[in-house]
Amino acid sequence: MNILNIHGYAGKAENTNFTILHEAGYDVTGFTIDYDSCSAIDVEEFLTAAVKVYNIDLIVATSYGSYFANILSAKYDIPFIATNPCVSPSVSLHNISPEYCMKETPYYRLRDDAYVKNWENGIFILGNNDEVLDHSITKKLIGKAKTYEVVGGHRLNKEVYQRYLLEEVRKFAMNS
Repeated sequence: MNILNIHGYAGKAENTNFTILHEAGYDVTGFTIDYDSCSAIDVEEFLTAAVKVYNIDLIVATSYGSYFANILSAKYDIPFIATNPCVSPSVSLHNISPEYCMKETPYYRLRDDAYVKNWENGIFILGNNDEVLDHSITKKLIGKAKTYEVVGGHRLNKEVYQRYLLEEVRKFAMNS
């Protein structure tokens, strides 16, 4: 099973999700993306190419990377798992990087309309004290999707959620 790991804004390829999956022996591909130096459409196109080249079976994403995971999931019928997902970058990224957010607003409007229903197909791990993202927005968009709520803020400690992540990945591995 080939897993694509997508990090969040100002993150890195070898983040906590990557580490958990790699240490468990999974084949994980990830790339460090400097979101500020390219457009969101460039990121989507790059990740689309990665899905095809690496024959991705599952996407695991964190925060802003989850936004792209949702799009790729809908386009290519690939399951995804998201930790502290950024489901509404036009709201969530505004406090972190208003310039980037304003530049990408037209992209978000188009993608939000086209892929909003796919959020319900993901599996989510949410920190109950996320200081960056408003999970009330997340919960409205993901609907009745399978969700784990764990103790922690935006940067979750692997000990509090790795069991859930690995349990869900194992289920996908058994079915692929």
